[in-house]
Amino acid sequence: MELKKEKIIFDVDPGVDDAAALSLSLYDRIMDVVLVTTVNGNRDINVVTRNALHILDLFNKANIPVAMGASSALKRVSPDAMNVHKFEGLGGYIPPKTTPNKPISLDAVEAMYGVIKKYKHNISIIAVGPHTNIASLILKHPDVKQMINHIYTEGCSPYGWKRQGKWTNYISFNARTDPEALQIVLESGIPVSLVPSRIGREKAFLTEKEALKIRDINTVGEWLYEMYDGYWEHGYTDKRIALNDTCACLVMREPSIFKLKKVTATVNTTDMPGKTEFKVTRKSHIELAVGANKRKLYKCFTRAVKKLDRFNFSKEIDRSKKERANRFGGQN
Repeated sequence: MELKKEKIIFDVDPGVDDAAALSLSLYDRIMDVVLVTTVNGNRDINVVTRNALHILDLFNKANIPVAMGASSALKRVSPDAMNVHKFEGLGGYIPPKTTPNKPISLDAVEAMYGVIKKYKHNISIIAVGPHTNIASLILKHPDVKQMINHIYTEGCSPYGWKRQGKWTNYISFNARTDPEALQIVLESGIPVSLVPSRIGREKAFLTEKEALKIRDINTVGEWLYEMYDGYWEHGYTDKRIALNDTCACLVMREPSIFKLKKVTATVNTTDMPGKTEFKVTRKSHIELAVGANKRKLYKCFTRAVKKLDRFNFSKEIDRSKKERANRFGGQN
């Protein structure tokens, strides 16, 4: 008996970890990605949209529509994360400047609304960038709150951010980029599974040895490593790849990987924008990942890469390496 897949809207700002999360979801056993929407985040809206289109081209999924979304946060100037994701947004991998396919004419909000109405009660959102598009959707079309099954997302840091061995503040990129949007999403009543940044950095990461093993599985693994080679996590004595956004997908695919608790949430939009505080409660529409089984996560990640043996990215990887050497002498 064929397993029924759930329709998925992937709201994304690629970004290295975003690119990996999207790529490993395109042929998943329980996900049917029917729309990709882009949002200004790790890089500007034009760069992240080009990256999303390119990923779909690479994986023979150009039939999935891509809709451009917000070019800035709801109420504030948006930062970017070029220092982490590099100029082209995909770490050590350099994509082509243009793609054969283009975004659809509808913007992200209207594209999401149309798809949600079509698949109501059988559609969820995976949100791995700032939450601007989804908040705008809720504000403009509040009836979606009764149509969306679930939102799986990465984007808070309730335990703080590590500096010199100590957790000193509570800011994560997705949360601080548009805290007003995160607040709207968490207060919407739509069921939300939320993975904090610290889980990806402290519990759900690839070691250098594991990343090399991923590289050797097939050319998709090699392509992932090409991205990761410009994306090693800052602030740690070892070399590690934080799987922040991949966790937002895994909490849907393999929830047993995570320890989850029901919580209520409060988002700071004033003196510490993005700081998100939680209170454990028995009844809530929000569940927070408070732990992860790294062994299970690594097995799940490698299975997803092995499933993509059909693709041969050798020429694409060679092209990127030559471009990288020409531009940066091998550095990006």
